[in-house]
Amino acid sequence: MWSCFVPMKSKRDKRTSFDAIVIGSGMGGMTAGSLLANDGLDVLILEAAVSPGGCSSSYKRKGYTFESGATTLIGFDAHQPLKELEETLGFTIRKTRIEPSMTVHMDGQSIIRWENLEQWIQEVSSVFGEHAEQRAFWTRAKDVSDIVWKVSGHNRNFPPKHIKDFIKLLRNDPRDARILPYAISSVKEVASRIGISHPGFYRFLDEQLLISSQATSSETSFLFGAPALTYTNYTNYTVQGGLIEMIHQLIAFVEDHNGVFRNRSRVVSLTPIQQTDVANTIHKGDARSGSRMYKVATASGQVYEAPIIISSIPIWNLPDLTHGEMKTYFQQESSRYDVGWGAFTMGIVTTDTYPDEMTLHHQIHNDWRNHGSNPP
Repeated sequence: MWSCFVPMKSKRDKRTSFDAIVIGSGMGGMTAGSLLANDGLDVLILEAAVSPGGCSSSYKRKGYTFESGATTLIGFDAHQPLKELEETLGFTIRKTRIEPSMTVHMDGQSIIRWENLEQWIQEVSSVFGEHAEQRAFWTRAKDVSDIVWKVSGHNRNFPPKHIKDFIKLLRNDPRDARILPYAISSVKEVASRIGISHPGFYRFLDEQLLISSQATSSETSFLFGAPALTYTNYTNYTVQGGLIEMIHQLIAFVEDHNGVFRNRSRVVSLTPIQQTDVANTIHKGDARSGSRMYKVATASGQVYEAPIIISSIPIWNLPDLTHGEMKTYFQQESSRYDVGWGAFTMGIVTTDTYPDEMTLHHQIHNDWRNHGSNPP
């Protein structure tokens, strides 16, 4: 297993009061923490596990490195978030480009997911036919995806969920509004309207989307599904040493900006501090003076305070950490998402010898319908 990664600065730091506390050190939590630290806030990041990173973590077994969740990395092209993160923080995440992006093995065929859109259209048409329809579908998907990346870079609440989110979008390029109807059309509906009829293609879509969006083509809106399906048409990367190395870089950045990372620190309680108590927990002139404070307690008995709390753990965990109105709110929110797909992962090493020209990223799709199994 990975040695416990705790920078020496964190080990020595005894502070209990911070400008912001981030619960969870997945990529979302680490991004939030590093951006806050870059803005001059003192940040504490709490992680329940030994190794940081969540689904962007890695682990070692018998000399081999395995990814805990995510396998490849995108987000460094124009308008994409990791490119913006690198530019904002002023450093480069160490990574290696993958080409082609992926090879899918399905029903005895190898389907190469080329980064170049024209190459990919030729490839997918050679497998599923309906060339004109495939071209229309993938051209539209890439077009919608490009706009989604551009608009989401300027609008933090995207895709829109509420009326106020739609109103904010009016400030954008009016030509981009043409993609909004895809928020209420599923991927399957769009493909069907275009005229694609091959049943194997819909199975292909479902199995691609289950990995990238955790839902099938009938359950995924095209507005979200288009970027999820075309991520192989952007620049794909791998991180030498595992994705955890990217997380280590972000932890080091937070440390260098007066922040603290603590692993083995499972949060068990999040409560607001009464205003009458705040005066006793802050010093006159402190930047946190006048803000409503929150108390965060861990399973080891440590207690920390901050006016800003950011949770990057699953919403279903939050009712168990909170009380009163906060608990009620998170119970209501989490109950809206009571059904979902999950993943069972295995790290496997083979002793075969593979050719040097073999592509790096592979998916093997088995048809559960022909093996007596049922999906959840």
